[in-house]
Amino acid sequence: MTKDTNKGDRMNQAVAHKKKRSFWRLMVMTIVLFAGAVVVMQLIEQAGNDGRVEAGDKAPNFKLVTLDGTTLHERANYQGEGMLLNFWGTFCTPCKKEMPIVQENYAALQDMGVDFWAVNVGETPLRVDNFLNGLGVKLDYPILMDTKSEVEKAYGIYNLPVTFVIDKEGNIIEKYEGELTKEKLMELAEKSL
Repeated sequence: MTKDTNKGDRMNQAVAHKKKRSFWRLMVMTIVLFAGAVVVMQLIEQAGNDGRVEAGDKAPNFKLVTLDGTTLHERANYQGEGMLLNFWGTFCTPCKKEMPIVQENYAALQDMGVDFWAVNVGETPLRVDNFLNGLGVKLDYPILMDTKSEVEKAYGIYNLPVTFVIDKEGNIIEKYEGELTKEKLMELAEKSL
């Protein structure tokens, strides 16, 4: 009977040990599943808010210098006027095509009370200067340098060119992705007022 009692005790200990291991396995699996659910929820939230600035948003403020480095432009200082904020790059063919159109209509934009700023994304002043010298058109509107792509990131830019229409209160009225024609330029300018 002693052997049977010892055997029964060992069997009960083995069953208790197995239950204990099963409990801890279940706890670890629950924690892993919970952590995975949290990660999935964060990814879903980020996908819904990918950092892009859209119509209805407040235009993020920024401070950038002009290509020649002499003038600082701060977006917040221009509240009370309509603004077209255009992001471009030297590698962008549609950007190159729209620049002479903007220049031809820049005086009309100013007469309307609309500012036009062109923000170069992530390039060096030397590269931009060489590009503009080869353009064949002298530009009167401000070319701002976002050499560290900070403003590009703040506005969530993924495609070029893109133009933001900003009203007098600093709100984004529209985000237009694509090459500006004269008609589209003037349409966007009207919306900013």
